[in-house]
Amino acid sequence: MTAAATRWGLLARMDVRRERVIVPATVVLFAVINLSTAATIQNLASDPAQEQALRLTAGTNAAFRFLLGAVPDADSLAALASWRAGLFMVASLGVCAAMAVVRLTRKEEEAGRTELTLAGAVGPVAPAVAAVTVVIGFVIAVSAAMALTLLSVDGADAMSLIAVFAQYLSTGLAAIGLAVVAAEVFPSAHSANLAASTVVLVGYVLRGVADTVDGASWLRWTSPVGWAEAVEPFDSNNLWPASASLVVFAAGLAFAPVVRRRRDLGSGVLAVRPGPATGPGLRSPLVLVWRQSRSIVFSWAGGIAAYGVIIGVVTNQVESLAGSNKAMTDFLESSGAGGTLTQIFLSTMTAFLAVAAVGAGVSLVIRWRSEETSGRLEVLLATPVSRRRYFWTQSSMVGGAIVAVMIAAPTSILVGAGLAGAGWGSTARTVFGMAAASLPAAAATIALAVLLYAIDGRLAIVGWPLLVASWLLGPFGGMLGLPQWVRDISPFTHVPMIPLQAVQAMPLVIPALVAVVFAVGAAYLWERRDLG
Repeated sequence: MTAAATRWGLLARMDVRRERVIVPATVVLFAVINLSTAATIQNLASDPAQEQALRLTAGTNAAFRFLLGAVPDADSLAALASWRAGLFMVASLGVCAAMAVVRLTRKEEEAGRTELTLAGAVGPVAPAVAAVTVVIGFVIAVSAAMALTLLSVDGADAMSLIAVFAQYLSTGLAAIGLAVVAAEVFPSAHSANLAASTVVLVGYVLRGVADTVDGASWLRWTSPVGWAEAVEPFDSNNLWPASASLVVFAAGLAFAPVVRRRRDLGSGVLAVRPGPATGPGLRSPLVLVWRQSRSIVFSWAGGIAAYGVIIGVVTNQVESLAGSNKAMTDFLESSGAGGTLTQIFLSTMTAFLAVAAVGAGVSLVIRWRSEETSGRLEVLLATPVSRRRYFWTQSSMVGGAIVAVMIAAPTSILVGAGLAGAGWGSTARTVFGMAAASLPAAAATIALAVLLYAIDGRLAIVGWPLLVASWLLGPFGGMLGLPQWVRDISPFTHVPMIPLQAVQAMPLVIPALVAVVFAVGAAYLWERRDLG
């Protein structure tokens, strides 16, 4: 193994330099979110009644339980702060760690840089060892930040902070183990990213089902996120469930080198299906772009649809969770919207999926960038296809992907709710209305990502931070207790919660106009900058 990993330290230093912006920015983002949440919870120290109301309402709100898990029994503000930013951020760290591993391994291989590296005095598994080492450092940094930021909150004790650290660290390590295997097995960086991230996110969803559906608690033990929840910081502080994630990590590290020695560089264990003997009639740029993009569109729409079906099935359990809780009744009445628990849950979850739909657009912008850097776009533009026509073709595909996911999300929720016995008509009005209202905000967000790419191709990757910021500042901002002026930065904050709030024109018209301005500006800039 030592010879196989020769010069991994040098490659690790190269990876650190390559990640010198993304990793520190991600660590700071996680820390800021936790600090803001901790500060908000700490403010409850002066009002015990407000703290008790939060425990009662959040404990019976299915949306909170699905997204964040059960409220801890420990009577401390630190426990509330850890819960409020907990499992969603744990899953987010897992996805970030998986994507970092694939970015430093399979993505480098696709770009041809790994082949050049291995031509030197470098061991065959050295790139993977270097990548894993760097990402472990990233996971440790985030885990420590999430634990240490709770020090200032009342009730934070050493053992509980260690348990918080273990939650994040174990999930991140499990994601690394999954990703390093996916990078060897799957034929592309995109499919490896999708596979590793899907395992983490499906585990998060199954954990949510376990917390909201009677008799489904066993699902908590099927994934790293569920094992992280079982640690129960500030309650049992049981570190043993986290050891299951360490087993996944160790198994991944053991299996990946075996696969690496038996596959050709640039290929995966799962081979790419060869195309037809006679090529398709690519009569227009739209047909070409669709063939290049359809796998991304289908994977995003399918993943969101699967998530939506689970949400729909859970919907039928929402009302029974509240029971006769007076605090929850008072909470609903104080909203002035006359909404039911089911409507609140459906609106909240549809809003989350609407933000996630932007991810399909970001993936296509990244795909667009890869066409540019590979040189294929330059060859295409040497034909009678103009840069303007190609830009609007790609932009239309990006927008169409978001619309497709926006349609898949409410449709799947409706199917799940209908099959579970919930009302078809009322569910359809809520979820389709919420999805339609969110479309202008999604358009403005992805238009900004395209504008940044048009300014400089290297900024295409900024689409992912934009997506995360829109998610955390928008529908998730209320649960994190972020200040209103911070939440107002995200266009999703201004989307009316249909049918709980009246629909007004300005929150829909302004993002739509912003999207148009960004798109026109992007077209102008992209036509005039150098490719590459």
